[in-house]
Amino acid sequence: MPAHTMLLKIRPSDNGNGWDVLAPAVGFYSSAPSEGTPLHAGASAGCILILERKVPLVVPEGIGGFVATAPPALKRHAVNYGDTLFQLTAANDGDFTVPSTSNDAESTEGLVVRSPQAGRFYRRPEPDAPLYATDGDVLKAGRTLGLLEVMKTFNPVKYQPGHGLPDTATVLRFLVDDATDVEDGQALLVIES
Repeated sequence: MPAHTMLLKIRPSDNGNGWDVLAPAVGFYSSAPSEGTPLHAGASAGCILILERKVPLVVPEGIGGFVATAPPALKRHAVNYGDTLFQLTAANDGDFTVPSTSNDAESTEGLVVRSPQAGRFYRRPEPDAPLYATDGDVLKAGRTLGLLEVMKTFNPVKYQPGHGLPDTATVLRFLVDDATDVEDGQALLVIES
């Protein structure tokens, strides 16, 4: 694990069917995963801002399941060491598959739309505005999927057929939440023709 990441703290939940995921340090927690998001060992589960330094948070070994609580209302909120960030429900055999860490199209079922470069991906033009696209939407060439912020510059990410993507497609699911940091070539959403 790179030195610039931090393992989340884990405590068994009171109901015995998962874990409470705890803050590993004092700071500002952001990029919380959405309710229902599958997480596995080594997966990113948000980040914590410590003295103006953004540190990605990683799920520790031996943990896997689904986020059981909604993300906080604030995109960035203060936490103390040991505060509960979210709850994770243990996966039952057969309903959880650890995803590949590869960015190859073959590692995700269906066709995927990828980020054209690294940056912060926004799914809406402003915090109170509706999403550019949601699950089930039909996509055609030029449809805006989100905004990518790179060095305080916002560029639209548009659906572009070609390179294996059909002229018209339907959104199956988004793989990243609003205001998520993404890598160059990272899959943003899964589509079908």
